[in-house]
Amino acid sequence: MINFFRKIRYRLAKNNQFFKYSRYAIGEIVLVVIGILIALQINSWNADRINNQEERRYLIRLTDEVRSELNYLKDLRDIFFDRSKGLNRIIEQWQSGNSVVEDTAQYLQDYSYGSGLDPWYREPITWTQLQQSGDLNLLKNKNLTDDLFVFYSEVNKLGDNFVLNPMKEFVNTREKLNVPLINDGGVIIIFKYVGALYVKKEKIQINKEIFNKIWNYREELLPSFVRVSGICQFQVVKLQEVIETGEVLLKKLEKSLINN
Repeated sequence: MINFFRKIRYRLAKNNQFFKYSRYAIGEIVLVVIGILIALQINSWNADRINNQEERRYLIRLTDEVRSELNYLKDLRDIFFDRSKGLNRIIEQWQSGNSVVEDTAQYLQDYSYGSGLDPWYREPITWTQLQQSGDLNLLKNKNLTDDLFVFYSEVNKLGDNFVLNPMKEFVNTREKLNVPLINDGGVIIIFKYVGALYVKKEKIQINKEIFNKIWNYREELLPSFVRVSGICQFQVVKLQEVIETGEVLLKKLEKSLINN
């Protein structure tokens, strides 16, 4: 076998074909390498194209989600603001010593505001999916990613703080609201009256004794109403700060969509 290869090598060397075949083999190797590199580059381009499409889909969803969240927070801010105004109205009347109620529907609604609000935080679907799926690296604009972290962290923190502290005060105040009306069905009777007057537009006869009971219990209710009013005012301020952060973020998201 060794002699066989020796004869081939001798024949190639003799006919000066060894270098010819060597150059041919090297050329084939170079072509194969170039082909592999081209295939890798095509795969890379295709992967980039797919990632860009996926990034744009996420940007569209994030833009819609942030816009929806801002509308929700603005509505929430307005609710807290209205409740703060209503609580201040009833506080001022209690402190004035004037027991005459001119607008009975408004008075009862202001009284119901003492019950506060339930936890309002809601989980952002797209932002949560981005983090949990590992697709966060699809967003090439890292400054935009940082801004998303800041915005949603602020919303989450405000929502968590609301549950930790204000909710306790609201629960305590709700219990106190029931005390003067316990024989009339509790504060539920207030919601019934308010709903009939404002939503159903019904003309109903309200038991005047209810106003007397509330008035006679005002001294016990007043400190809680003052605290709840302060909580509502604080929420308005903090929500406005988060809204301003979100509005800047929304503009950046919209700009990214245009440039993407």
